[in-house]
Amino acid sequence: MDVFLSFSGKIALDVDFGYDLSRNGIKAFKSESWKESSFKPIDLRTLEALTESKVAVVMTSDEEVSSVGFLEELIVIIEFQEKRSLTVIPVFLTKHPLDVEKVSQIFPERAKIWRTAIAKLDNIAAQYSFSRNLAVMHGTHRIKQIADDIRLMFLSSASSDFKGLAGMDRHMKALYALLALESDEKVRTIGIWGSSGVGKTTLARYTYAEISVKFQAHVFLENVENMKEMLLPSENFEGEDLRSVNHEMNEMAEAKQKHRKVLLIADGVNNIEQGKWIAENANWFAPGSRVILITQEKSLLVQSGVNHVYEVGSLRYDEALQLFSRFAFKQPYPSPDFERLSVRAVQLAGFLPVTIRLFGSFLTGRDKEEWEATLLKLNAKQGKDIKEVWKIMEALEDKDIVEASQR
Repeated sequence: MDVFLSFSGKIALDVDFGYDLSRNGIKAFKSESWKESSFKPIDLRTLEALTESKVAVVMTSDEEVSSVGFLEELIVIIEFQEKRSLTVIPVFLTKHPLDVEKVSQIFPERAKIWRTAIAKLDNIAAQYSFSRNLAVMHGTHRIKQIADDIRLMFLSSASSDFKGLAGMDRHMKALYALLALESDEKVRTIGIWGSSGVGKTTLARYTYAEISVKFQAHVFLENVENMKEMLLPSENFEGEDLRSVNHEMNEMAEAKQKHRKVLLIADGVNNIEQGKWIAENANWFAPGSRVILITQEKSLLVQSGVNHVYEVGSLRYDEALQLFSRFAFKQPYPSPDFERLSVRAVQLAGFLPVTIRLFGSFLTGRDKEEWEATLLKLNAKQGKDIKEVWKIMEALEDKDIVEASQR
């Protein structure tokens, strides 16, 4: 779980972040504590979701009495926030955040602690510009802005997670030179290519996390099948029509209308028509925009008119061994007893990051005999693609389960 959604009541519940979060792959948990009118601790499922989440959005309205369940949940949310394990974003739909007087009369012994939690929530809101009067200030637009803020938090977190990945600094240095972000003279289209499993998408996601804040609009397209509709001339999208299409189309159509500086990354470009269409329509964007196409075929980029091309090659020996060790031993270097076998595993993986991670995760915790048997089996299938390797792993795993059940 990524985001915990807390509501003071049914009215607040009607304001839904679900779409704007899910479109960015952010999982949200909708708490139902607001339904609870009796005094009792929050349930285990809600507590687990809160523990897993990085962000809590607390939405309140004074148009109805706050529930006991919500107020008790708020106390726990504030405790998590004070432990620095949770970022809290308050959203007050109306002028006054909460009405607790009626419920305080029923549970006077809890009134003081509830008011303290509300005061702390109010202090948090003072540091966040979108918290107050959401309904007054074009609610739908504000929701999108808050959802985008949350997305950027996760992108920043993802950027930190990517740091230290084998070969990433080397790739980024070369890619930054092609991006030439300091130049706003024109729209620049860059191509990233390489074989399957080499790390093209990982590099692109890292790039997106690092530089998206520099652009007025930014989209990472995992599926480019509908790119024609997304990049149709702006006269086809007017007024309400902009809100009737999916977010990616909306984002790019608005960018074209307003001549915005755009970052567009299109993964899985697999034919010349797609490449040409995206490259040509990039001219609709404002100077300084960057368009990145990701493919397995360099010729596709060349024929699409992409002049700035970067090949993501296999990892170097030291990078591959370091990556494998992280997954197999949870440390930067292999255990001395397994060094020879680790080198063999990296070679069988073809120095490809995806396969190396797969091998390392599968072999972790196994003894030498299991390593040798596995590597021998994989050696017979050397050169097969990742799907074939995965089938081998599944077969070996099934064999382990059967043998364990017979012991």
